[in-house]
Amino acid sequence: MSWPLSLVLAFLLTEAIEIPVCFIWGMRRRDLVFVLLANLLTNPVVNVLYALAFLYTPIPRAVSIAVLEIAAVLTEWLVYRSATGAKRLFLVSLTANAASYGAGLLITAFLL
Repeated sequence: MSWPLSLVLAFLLTEAIEIPVCFIWGMRRRDLVFVLLANLLTNPVVNVLYALAFLYTPIPRAVSIAVLEIAAVLTEWLVYRSATGAKRLFLVSLTANAASYGAGLLITAFLL
């Protein structure tokens, strides 16, 4: 699979998981566009940096994943909070990212 296609598929999977999770947590429909925008900001960056770290540094995978996922959670939380004005969205961001990461692990396990 080509690198650009894998980035697009990762982004689409992320949206398919995270938008419903955020909706279930009570985000208003009109605010879900910010989930898409936050992921547009974080998803490609996380995936590219993860690949670069894996290929070109001695950093253990678990450390790379933890640092990048924490950065994504915090960034998305700040986007949600800034865009919606709601204050209690950290758990929404954390849950949405955990769900999409878990789904990615499952899909990868079945495909490889």
